[in-house]
Amino acid sequence: MNENRQDYSALLERLDLYSILRDCLRNLWAIVLGAIAVAMIVNMSVRADFRNTYSTTATFVVTSKTSSNYAYSNLSAANTMAGSFSNILNSNLMRKKVCEDLGTDSFRATASASVISGTNLMTLRVTSDTPENTYRIVRSIMHVMNELTQYVSGDMVMEVLQDPAVPTRADTAFSARAQTKRAFALSFIAFTMAFVYLSYRKETVKSEKDLENKLDAKSLGMLHFEERFKSPSDWFRHKKRKYLVTELSAKFEFVERYKKIAAHLSAQAHKAGAKTILVTSVQEHEGKSTVSANLALTLMHQNYKVLLIDGDMRRPTQNSLFLKKDEKLKASLGSLLMGQATLSDAIVIDQERGLHLLLNKRNYTNSTDIVSSDYMSRLIAVVRSYYDFIIIDSPPMSLMADAEVLADLSDMSVLVVKYDTVLAQDLNDAIDSLRDCHAKFAGCILNQVRTLPWARRTVGGYGGYGRYGRYGHYGRYGRYGEYGRYGKAEK
Repeated sequence: MNENRQDYSALLERLDLYSILRDCLRNLWAIVLGAIAVAMIVNMSVRADFRNTYSTTATFVVTSKTSSNYAYSNLSAANTMAGSFSNILNSNLMRKKVCEDLGTDSFRATASASVISGTNLMTLRVTSDTPENTYRIVRSIMHVMNELTQYVSGDMVMEVLQDPAVPTRADTAFSARAQTKRAFALSFIAFTMAFVYLSYRKETVKSEKDLENKLDAKSLGMLHFEERFKSPSDWFRHKKRKYLVTELSAKFEFVERYKKIAAHLSAQAHKAGAKTILVTSVQEHEGKSTVSANLALTLMHQNYKVLLIDGDMRRPTQNSLFLKKDEKLKASLGSLLMGQATLSDAIVIDQERGLHLLLNKRNYTNSTDIVSSDYMSRLIAVVRSYYDFIIIDSPPMSLMADAEVLADLSDMSVLVVKYDTVLAQDLNDAIDSLRDCHAKFAGCILNQVRTLPWARRTVGGYGGYGRYGRYGHYGRYGRYGEYGRYGKAEK
């Protein structure tokens, strides 16, 4: 029993409901088209396999001659009449009477009688191969009705309440419609369950536990997804929000998670004697540039002297985070590496935040040649003597070799992994490549994690530090300093 409970708990932990729901919604068009295709096949099969038949009905009021004023007697009379009359309808006697009345040699129809529940109304239903034949037969049965009822009971009277009509639609049309709806519903459920299974089995990283189980690396921390636009009007104006820890709109949890990641990195860096930290990713749009900027800002707030280098020279991003729209650079990293500027001209100090920056605004198609030049290695050697940490934002590893070149010039590397995006196999290949470089691989940061609203947890999962809150502002670790046991005491 305990083993079953453990297996069930493990299954629930692996189920990422947001990812499953998102995959199903993304593939809703395929689910609907597949269900429609199955429903059309079923509809055509039903129509091809069934012979068209036509039915019509007539309704009668059945009363008893002797007790016509009593409802119970009328109900009893109707039930008796329906039971007995159903047996006679398909008898040889009835067939003979109808054939004589219609002047035909064969009786190509079926007839049945039933009582409408709770009433003294009886329904006569006739089914045949053509609308005309069906109507003629039901009329003939009604014509010989008085003579036939004598064989059932002479104490009962049948009065026509609703005359039959010529059927206009085949019975198979109703059958095909019902089976088509059923096929659509069942196939829709089946296709949905198939995509749920594929989403569950997809080898991407969806949680920190997933990261440690699927990747040959440890997790440095997890960052939740933040909305890109503050309001709908910002979306129309393409006014994206800056995900910086220094923004007034930055959430407490957002800032605290970066403090935790920065504490882990600084602790590893002190032990390894590392100063230069490379931040990269496998693909584009995984958030490595934002992570690089926030790590630099967080380390700077820990009283470290930090330099942030935008090493992505093909698609530089840091300038959009730190420079104003019309602000110009006196000299860029590219011009510095090509010997066209001095280091003092190229380094920018962000006046608002106080961070030292080496930025680019121009795209360089020969970026690999530039970063692999002697100028880059000499630049790293020079700035190491001035700064406690140098954070390098590198290009994605899947697009070019710049990241590996920069990793050979760095002391430590970090891989940013976007939630439910890159396959674990590709991530492990990237981790192996980083381990082959000079830089020590520190671990992965799981970025842009998305959960359903009710599944969102606070920092560390303790609900605002919960029971540890009574020991101080940062829980029971508060006595070690502002950043826990990884604070300035270990610097």
